[in-house]
Amino acid sequence: MIEPFANNHQSMQIGELVIENQQDKIIIYGDIDVTLDESGYQQAQQLHELTTKIMQAFDKDSLYSTSAVKSKENDDQSGENIDNPFL
Repeated sequence: MIEPFANNHQSMQIGELVIENQQDKIIIYGDIDVTLDESGYQQAQQLHELTTKIMQAFDKDSLYSTSAVKSKENDDQSGENIDNPFL
């Protein structure tokens, strides 16, 4: 299980659902079929534990409202102005 918002290198998978950890965000992509059987129960339990840990991180720290930490290396915009090459 990942520790939400703790670092930029943890990831986990539940079914085909991939969860990537960042210091300022959690990235979730893919899909999951939660079936009404033991496997589905285990996947639902993992999802529940993950979302509980994410909510606890929000409750524990007020960074979400005043965060200066950003994953700039993952941002597709550099923050600098450049001349438009099409003009």
